[in-house]
Amino acid sequence: MKKLKGMALLLAIISAAFLFFWGLQDTSAARGKSESRNAGFAPQNIANNTQETVQKVQANNHELSAEMQGQLTNIAKAYAQNAKFPTYAIPLSADDWQLLNPQALVPRKAALSNMPKLYATVILDRYIIDRSTEQPVSVHLSKEAGFDNTVSVTGVHVWLQQSAKGGKRTSVVALSGIGDVFSGVLPVALLRSVPTGETVVMVQLMYSSGEHSIVTAMVKLFDSASQLVRVGDAYVGGVDLVIPMYFAVNNAGNYLVAANLYRADTNEPVSHVSAEMTLSQQNNSGLLKVHAATLRAKQAAGPYVLKDFDIARMSDVPGELTTYGSSKFESFAVRGFALSSYSNEPYYDPAVQQKLEFLQKLAAR
Repeated sequence: MKKLKGMALLLAIISAAFLFFWGLQDTSAARGKSESRNAGFAPQNIANNTQETVQKVQANNHELSAEMQGQLTNIAKAYAQNAKFPTYAIPLSADDWQLLNPQALVPRKAALSNMPKLYATVILDRYIIDRSTEQPVSVHLSKEAGFDNTVSVTGVHVWLQQSAKGGKRTSVVALSGIGDVFSGVLPVALLRSVPTGETVVMVQLMYSSGEHSIVTAMVKLFDSASQLVRVGDAYVGGVDLVIPMYFAVNNAGNYLVAANLYRADTNEPVSHVSAEMTLSQQNNSGLLKVHAATLRAKQAAGPYVLKDFDIARMSDVPGELTTYGSSKFESFAVRGFALSSYSNEPYYDPAVQQKLEFLQKLAAR
């Protein structure tokens, strides 16, 4: 029972610490990508709850085992490592799947109720799809041992529909293939024939037995609010690599622009970069910055490639839906500079350091 109380207390500590450190951050990334997650959390309430938890820790410190104290220490160490880098330019690794695949559709292997031991997976490049660009689509089949091999898939048809239960639908596209993989494209005309917003990709599999199955995937269609058309010449701005960005703006507003920077020679991920930009037809440019601390940590002097763009126009008023932007090209070349070209001061954020000191004291109790 005592161990369970200690574990519950540890969970409360960790929850409060996460709310304190990440719930109160006022960064563009936090505002743009965590809007719904943080809804309902008032900063003052978070601070009060955290203080109450600290008081409980002070009163019940003897209940924490060495293992639990060690976990708190590891959390403090991880935060200390992250505090070395600004949120606008964090180091990127090959394991950061979500950052490397923005706006992705996570494939789902679906069982087919009328065809035991056969599964279908709908593969699309993105969940959020620009209606002005054709979209590759494929269907991958997999079988378990014992599948009735006298039955084969003779064809796969795809269409878009407003709802899985009905609503406006497009014409049908036949995918080509034989065996376990069928592929094709959703043309621009088809993407434009249904409204923007969430749309169901309907996939019909036809069998040699005369039966058929339906599997679905959900996507979100959009018309580009702004298109990235050019990346200007990068330059050294004190401690940052500065990358000018130029847009064709269809819908003025506040944008969160994110992308990934890679080494040009090895394609190794270097940094996930983001910036908030106010764009209009008259003010159609903004700057992405990469802190030298991140470049030095990755020992990456460039040249680079910038890609994996994630461009979102943030809502102006509560209840307004987020809209999206696009890039004219899949990637852009970015000039590099010797790491000695940048000023040498480390990244330092007083607010982040204050939170780090709090967590370190909490871990040391």
